[in-house]
Amino acid sequence: MDLFSCLSPFVFCSFASGSSGNCYYVGRQDEGVLVDVGISAKQVKEHLLKNDIALKSIKAILLTHDHIDHVLGLVHLTKDCPIPIYAHSDCLQGLVDGKATKHVDTSLFHEVEPMQPFEISGIQIESFPVMHDGRGAMGYYFNYEGHTLTIATDVGMLDKVVKEQLRRSDNIVIESNYDPEMLEKGAYPFILKQRISSVFGHLSNLESARFVAEIYRPQMKNIMLCHLSENNNTPELALQCLYHQLSQRHVRLDLNTSVFPLPRHKCTGMVYL
Repeated sequence: MDLFSCLSPFVFCSFASGSSGNCYYVGRQDEGVLVDVGISAKQVKEHLLKNDIALKSIKAILLTHDHIDHVLGLVHLTKDCPIPIYAHSDCLQGLVDGKATKHVDTSLFHEVEPMQPFEISGIQIESFPVMHDGRGAMGYYFNYEGHTLTIATDVGMLDKVVKEQLRRSDNIVIESNYDPEMLEKGAYPFILKQRISSVFGHLSNLESARFVAEIYRPQMKNIMLCHLSENNNTPELALQCLYHQLSQRHVRLDLNTSVFPLPRHKCTGMVYL
């Protein structure tokens, strides 16, 4: 164990982030939870193995909503290992109704009420509602011994609740889905463009960047941009937009603050929180 892991017992790891699949690990290095399983069970196991995390050390799967890029591998993963599934009741019903998830073991279900704290493996967790067109869409706030993280993905708009949950954390995972110009000029059908940019769709680079610039404080350790569109965004554009908004507000990042987009298909490795 290195010095940084001694100082930061709480870790985050992105296995995948984007419309091709989403899956994150949150917890200690020896025990924690998965947030979403939108990639295959095989891929999840491979990423766990690469990071020296045993499958049996996953104590829960927290779901943000029922869209396929967040639940694809759920059935096969929980068949191999009966991991409890935590989600809003609407999301759980969406699993039962979904083609890819209809055979999920409902005995594993645990209903999560928004804004009602619960604890798993010593981690204090609080879900909160987000604007999105998935069933039972929620984000999650985590606190482990004062190390805090908020995950807000698939967010159509930054309402008061989402803003507050992001403000309270020293580490944030915030959606930066699309560049407005790329979306407007792109090949997507008009109705899909409307859906993406609506209050029940996704956050643009500009919306995300403006808010991060507004709430930034030197104590923030990691600002992670998630769910970047493959067709309507690039990591370079997302970062450029964020840095421009920081500059516009005359905000200088502390040397200990890391800012980076989460890759679509690659694992980030452990991020100490």
